[in-house]
Amino acid sequence: MKTFYMNFFAVLLTIFLFSCKEKPKNAEIRINQIGYYPNSVKKAVVVESNEDEFEIKTTDGKEVFEGKLKDAGYWDKSGENVKIADFTAFNKPGKYILSVDDAKSPSYEFEIKTNLYDDAFKASLKSYYLIRVSMDIDEKYAGIYKRKGGHPDTLCYLHPSAERGEGHIASPKGWYDAGDYNKYVVNGGVTVGTLLNLYEMYPEVAADGYTNIPESGNGVSDLLDEIKYELDWVLTMQAPDGASAMKLTSKNFTGFIMPDQDKTKRFVVGKATAPTLNFAAMTAQAARLYKNIDAGFAERCLTAAEKAWSWTEKHPDIEYKNPPDIKTGEYGDNDFTEEFWWAASELYLATGKEQYLEYLNTHEPYIKMVVGETWRQFLGNIGSFSLLLAETQPEITPVKEKIKTQLLETADALLNKIDTIPYRIAIDKFKWGSNSDVQNTAIILAYAYRLTKDKKYLDGVMETMDYIFGKNAVGYTFLTGFGSKRVMHIHNRISGADGIEEPLPGLIAGGPNGAQQDNISKTKFGVEYPSDFPAKSYVDKQPSYASNENAINWNAPNVFVLGFIKENTDKLQ
Repeated sequence: MKTFYMNFFAVLLTIFLFSCKEKPKNAEIRINQIGYYPNSVKKAVVVESNEDEFEIKTTDGKEVFEGKLKDAGYWDKSGENVKIADFTAFNKPGKYILSVDDAKSPSYEFEIKTNLYDDAFKASLKSYYLIRVSMDIDEKYAGIYKRKGGHPDTLCYLHPSAERGEGHIASPKGWYDAGDYNKYVVNGGVTVGTLLNLYEMYPEVAADGYTNIPESGNGVSDLLDEIKYELDWVLTMQAPDGASAMKLTSKNFTGFIMPDQDKTKRFVVGKATAPTLNFAAMTAQAARLYKNIDAGFAERCLTAAEKAWSWTEKHPDIEYKNPPDIKTGEYGDNDFTEEFWWAASELYLATGKEQYLEYLNTHEPYIKMVVGETWRQFLGNIGSFSLLLAETQPEITPVKEKIKTQLLETADALLNKIDTIPYRIAIDKFKWGSNSDVQNTAIILAYAYRLTKDKKYLDGVMETMDYIFGKNAVGYTFLTGFGSKRVMHIHNRISGADGIEEPLPGLIAGGPNGAQQDNISKTKFGVEYPSDFPAKSYVDKQPSYASNENAINWNAPNVFVLGFIKENTDKLQ
């Protein structure tokens, strides 16, 4: 009898060990936690699975669709074996989960519905109101996120690096740049340019009253009203000679306190080519798009833009470096090719003058996708997009044809990358602010779709958003306020100090960052990362400025892409 029991337990142990080997415990499902439009592409990622099939079930467990898993191979950026669950053919509206037998749990709940991203788009655009400087954020517009205004910026000291002598100026309004309380012209540039591109593409995307902001009801698009709040500040940064300062900042980053509690001195800092070209480009772009809405503001913008361009003609290569006593963001740049192309494009479109046309005709058009540092790597694209969108004279046609060719070549290369990267995105380098890189690829694909109406580009846009909303290697929805596994501890001083559990809604977290500049092994203020794989180098902790901060330039492509989808929902419903 003893021998029998020994043999019996040996058999049970063998079965147990065999089952463990065949069904790994770490199989996981990564899916768009917001969901999918009925007629959009629908794919999820399953990692470390031995299964060949998946099921779509209702939330009460009824199976409604089954499909085969497609092996996508091993991804060295996440250290995972990946399979794809494609359920594009299933389009019945409702709430569902995706199930794989050896996954440790079903997917998060997702929805198939029309107008799926409308709330996310509205929140993303409204987030700019929540981070306005120099004004109270009222309960009528912000609900529980109401707060006292901070940083009136009526007394801003001229730092020696600004080369404007001693004294002070008033420099109110604008948006807080990121998780900190400073304001930067270069980051304002790429943000304003991207948002104005969206307005020009779809003027009704955020009509008057859409986001419920103080200006709602004035007969002007809420998108334009929000952008003008930033431009009103930008215009204060121009010196009498036409140059723009780099930033308005305290000497060091402040602690996690509310804006009205920060009483540190603020300084107008720097004088360089990059901020001045950003200034020229965005004010010229604004002059054209506000011309029939606010003629006085448009005229002021155009005068300032031409004055800034004239200064850069005499000073084409002055690089900004932080002075020894300034420790806030540097936003470094020593190649101004993109800035000049963007500024020349906008000034030509605003004025039609020969000098700007000559620049465009004697320089190569710019359409590229370069990963990292979007404040200087995406600017040339904005100028080219403006040229594509605007009605121009015949003399600019050859330039536009070159841009179209470059655009489609770049978009096709991005689609090819999507097909080769297991998570079906177009980047495999994860730098600071990688989520903005991901969404900037979607912007290029959006323009390709607008130009050709070829659905493959629209599919590329939609799969890119799947990544942002949960189909990524860490399984987070990176937009605050949305998704089941959502960012809760974003590196943002307002959210860190306001006592409200949920962070400000509508902010995009920077995302995986392989450099991990804030790793605890590198800095005493750092965090511990769960993985060294680049695509998993993210942690939802407040101190993680390298992976979990927000920034206006990272939010802008999110607003653009969601706005683009909103205006093309008839192709997806």
